[in-house]
Amino acid sequence: MDLYQQLESLLELASEVGITLRRLAGPAAGAEYPGGALVRLRGKDVLFLDSTAAIADQLAVTAAALSGRKELEDRFMPPQLRAAIDEHAGRIRGAP
Repeated sequence: MDLYQQLESLLELASEVGITLRRLAGPAAGAEYPGGALVRLRGKDVLFLDSTAAIADQLAVTAAALSGRKELEDRFMPPQLRAAIDEHAGRIRGAP
């Protein structure tokens, strides 16, 4: 599974657990991490992805947004996806 496929699969998982995706055409002002950020707006998680960032950075932000989600604990997923989520755990702070 290449990085593009991993990113698409992680974005699908994000949607399934209620994370809304918004794509940006460039980094958000003051962004702490390349690739995007997860924020909570009006009680909902929103993942902003910088569509101009490297795929690896977008994947890292998406994986971090999924880390620690109880909905995914017992869910089967390909080992590459589970490894990506585990590898990037804690990268994004402030959202569950």
